[in-house]
Amino acid sequence: MSIYPLVRLDSVARVVRGVTYGKGDVVQSPGPGDVPVLRAGNINGRLITDRDLVWLPRRAVSDDQILKAGDVVMCMSSGSASVVGKSAQLKTEWVGSFGAFCAAVRTEPLRADPGFIAHVLATPAFRAFAGAALGNNIKNLNKSALEGYRIPLPPLHEQRRIVGLLDRAAEIRRRADAARAKARAIIPALFLDTFGDPATNPKGWPVMTLGDTIISGPQNGLYKPATDYGSGVRILRIDSFDDGTIANQGALKRLRLDQETTDKFELSEGDIVVNRVNSPPQLGKSVLIPRLEEPVVFESNMMRMRVNPDLLLPPVLGVMLQLNSVRQALIKNAKHAINQSSINQGDVTGITVVAPPIQLQSVFAEHIQRIDAVARHLDAAAAKAEAMAAGLSAEVFGASSSKGNGHG
Repeated sequence: MSIYPLVRLDSVARVVRGVTYGKGDVVQSPGPGDVPVLRAGNINGRLITDRDLVWLPRRAVSDDQILKAGDVVMCMSSGSASVVGKSAQLKTEWVGSFGAFCAAVRTEPLRADPGFIAHVLATPAFRAFAGAALGNNIKNLNKSALEGYRIPLPPLHEQRRIVGLLDRAAEIRRRADAARAKARAIIPALFLDTFGDPATNPKGWPVMTLGDTIISGPQNGLYKPATDYGSGVRILRIDSFDDGTIANQGALKRLRLDQETTDKFELSEGDIVVNRVNSPPQLGKSVLIPRLEEPVVFESNMMRMRVNPDLLLPPVLGVMLQLNSVRQALIKNAKHAINQSSINQGDVTGITVVAPPIQLQSVFAEHIQRIDAVARHLDAAAAKAEAMAAGLSAEVFGASSSKGNGHG
């Protein structure tokens, strides 16, 4: 429950409906006098104002429908309840408008901080309120219902302090995600620069099959019915990793297992896991297992292997398996069925890998370890900031900001 009094949204802000237009109104070759118009697809965590726009003549847009810095643009109508109510704030000056399926929440700055209102409208409580919008096919959030939504309202100076803390947490996460993205781009490029593409082996390194380097496995994972999930041991699933890394160990699902099964399927740091059964875009995805916070097992659509570090260091192989040429070699003999493809252990162990000198591999592994350390440091800082922000949000916004709200 919020510690602050609740007030109607329309006591601190106006809701402006978007521009109604037809296909014949759209300008195909916009000129200086035309206006870009945002739609629901332009709301994606932030407002996307540089692409996927439609353009209208200026006369088709009222002065009130021209966005102002601080406005929150919200989707008011969609075929999906999960889309209704998604919003993002225009944080800088931008001359443009928004379509009829959207609205702008324009805060009165002497009554509330626009950034505070943007955070309120991004809370789970508000999204649940918006997702309950009426309509059988097209879901609509009624303008009067939005205006009547009750929000917590601290004093203005406190609103600004809260916005500063929440924005800081979001900025730390943005930097952490950018560091991860940079690492994903740098590390494969560094591999190719150091070792060359394994498919062509331009530097003439010794070659062998992946099977020649394996000292344990491949071993397929375990299958358990959905009724066994919920608590217990963490399990790695195909949605748990991307680009060769596990994004968030804390988000792994849990599975009830006895100790014997856990011991058989438990992953260790340095293991390589390859996806062997899934839709074609997911087939052959792999991950190098990092240091684990607690025991983790792996599911049946994957296979696990351990390589001989005297021949091939796990970090080197982990990056090698992310290269497009190597992944294509992994899946070239895949068997395809309706909506599902598969590779077997022979497909994996039979691919050709390069084995540069261990000393050079060690230098490369140290490089990627340093890059990853920076990203992990930022991830830890982001997690700490997000925990602080979650606590602050619970205190300020509470779960009860939606109490008394309704669509009736």
